[in-house]
Amino acid sequence: MSHVASKGVHRALFGRFRSYLEYKCKSAGVKLVIANRFYPSTQRCAVCGNIKKNDEKITLSGNKKHGTKHNEYVCYNKKCPNYNKVVDRDMNAMMNLTFLIDHPRYNKAL
Repeated sequence: MSHVASKGVHRALFGRFRSYLEYKCKSAGVKLVIANRFYPSTQRCAVCGNIKKNDEKITLSGNKKHGTKHNEYVCYNKKCPNYNKVVDRDMNAMMNLTFLIDHPRYNKAL
């Protein structure tokens, strides 16, 4: 299967998974919160809310400017309690996505 075809299959299956998840949540009486596609969950500090932009962003190869790995999140806001501390990027993203449950007004792209 070519790369293009497999990408289409992946999208179709993910759409089916989402429909199934919506159905199950509705039947269980549970609210499903879906983050905006461009919500910066991996770029926002879960403690202070600072959002990384431009050369500060974490890419799949990490951050070359600061020499961090792709799975590390470091906040460079000097007022933040997590300033210059290495935090797991996935854990930081999970806290940001959990934040959306109580604060849906922040669920937007920047």
